Amino acid sequence: MGDSASRSTATSPVRELLADRNYRNFWIAQVLVFGINGTVRFMFVWLMVTLTDWSAAEGLVGIALGVPALALSLHAGAWSDRVDRRVFSLWWTGASAGALAVLAVLIAVDVVTPRVAGIAALVIGALLVMNQPNLNAIVPQLVSPERLMNAAALQNAGGQTANFAGLAFGGLIISLLGNAAGFGLLSAVMVVAFLLMLRLEIPSEDPLGAEAVRRRLGAEIVEGLRYGLGSEPRRSLLAASLILGASFAAMQISMPRVVEDDFGLGSFAAGVLLGTFGIGMLSSSVFVAGRSEMRHGRNVAYFIGVGLGMGQFLLSLAPNYPIAVVVMVAWGINAGLAIASHRTLLQQATEPAMMGRVMGIMTLGFSGGLPFGALIQSVLAPAVGPVLTMRWVGLATMCITIPLLFRPAISNL
Repeated sequence: MGDSASRSTATSPVRELLADRNYRNFWIAQVLVFGINGTVRFMFVWLMVTLTDWSAAEGLVGIALGVPALALSLHAGAWSDRVDRRVFSLWWTGASAGALAVLAVLIAVDVVTPRVAGIAALVIGALLVMNQPNLNAIVPQLVSPERLMNAAALQNAGGQTANFAGLAFGGLIISLLGNAAGFGLLSAVMVVAFLLMLRLEIPSEDPLGAEAVRRRLGAEIVEGLRYGLGSEPRRSLLAASLILGASFAAMQISMPRVVEDDFGLGSFAAGVLLGTFGIGMLSSSVFVAGRSEMRHGRNVAYFIGVGLGMGQFLLSLAPNYPIAVVVMVAWGINAGLAIASHRTLLQQATEPAMMGRVMGIMTLGFSGGLPFGALIQSVLAPAVGPVLTMRWVGLATMCITIPLLFRPAISNL
């Protein structure tokens, strides 16, 4: 490569990363997978809205989607450290595509009840969560250490933005074609992700060694927990993952009901509102991806410590749909900065041999927080309504995250 090309890529980390066909294939595939992961949350919640008028049902289906993360995230991370990560992703991407296709058929023949929807949420949630720690653990194997921050931010920009943009897309599909077509389309998109992962090349390494592979999976999970929670900054960062996951889940489950009952709008408007969070996240994540350095500890302190709870609190005060959209975009900008710095710090503080297990603990927080948030929502919403549920959760979140993340062990990094 000539000098001019070298200078160009040096000034554009994003261009440099996406010029690598291997990283580009991975990036597109994980964008599709994470996008589907977010979209099914909205689609299952809306499916419950159409199946029953019981306000706690949305929270219960959220619990069904999130319970697999509690049960399987640590196993998924430990398993990822044992096997070829490309093959591991292919297993679960293919299985997810099949399960989504089956659910689409069941909806089309009109045999889905709230109970069947709950079982489907449990199965699909399990398949999706098995892939998440592995996808996050792959990134450090594909890029050089000096590009890790940029690659993590770019992964966050694509994956998390697709996660929330998929909410709007899911709402559009439901409003135009119905639930069956929506889940069928998700299955087809997952097949595309599978084909892209087939083309991926991951540098071979055996981080555990043959003797370690013979150890029981449970022992390696315990080892991963001791490593991840044994010292700072990993311990606080992983705790923040759980708080973030639970707090945001309460909003994500409550908001469709607010849009329908308080704003008088339908599924597409609810999806668009949640999707605008992704617009804000995309803008700030791309900003981070193009930076050469940042104060990640300060970002985590301010944008998770304060911004996470404050965004939900302000959203609960929105008097109408347009104001809610403005708040959601601003909250997304905050989240893009927060998550990029959170993930970069965590990956920089983790040894390669432990990456899958630590990413499993992180997934346990982000996705495993869903049932906790869903439980809070299912208890509070019938008593005080979804708006006050979000307000109380936002205030409680700040009471926890501010003292946790403004300590020098995090804020000084």
